[in-house]
Amino acid sequence: MKKLSRELMDILESVVVALVAVMVIFTLVCRVYVVDGDSMVPTLQDQDRLLVSQLFYEPKQGDIVCFVAEKLHQKVLVKRVIATEGQTVDITWNNKITVNGVELEEDYLADGIYTSPKYFNFPYTVKEGEVFCLGDNRINSTDSRDLGPIGEEYLLGKMLVRLFPNTGVVK
Repeated sequence: MKKLSRELMDILESVVVALVAVMVIFTLVCRVYVVDGDSMVPTLQDQDRLLVSQLFYEPKQGDIVCFVAEKLHQKVLVKRVIATEGQTVDITWNNKITVNGVELEEDYLADGIYTSPKYFNFPYTVKEGEVFCLGDNRINSTDSRDLGPIGEEYLLGKMLVRLFPNTGVVK
């Protein structure tokens, strides 16, 4: 009886240690966020689960990030960083995006997807502590064209990998 009791205590101790380790990892290192909507199609689909990390993160052009949209009642959005501080983003007359005068190569966009200026005035030079983000489905995306630039303090992190339903690294 004593041996069985000791074995149960060892199992319980292992479970508690594992739970604490998982809690620490998901609090300090990474979190899981869910894509809500079609704004990142074809790259990401509605209800995709993403593993996101903010640990030592510095925003870079092309990163897929999660951020809190203050103007949308604190909703978490998933978008792509188009420009970082000091870069000038513009949408040309033929709906192409340029950053510092160079047209972006956006292989991740579906054919026929274009970028309209919406409610934002271009060209725009991204200020210190900001990023300019757009969804990959430009026709159906609430992004920096509507919300303005995103303060880095609202960034929740960079997407590392898609967990579900199609596991893998996303470009």
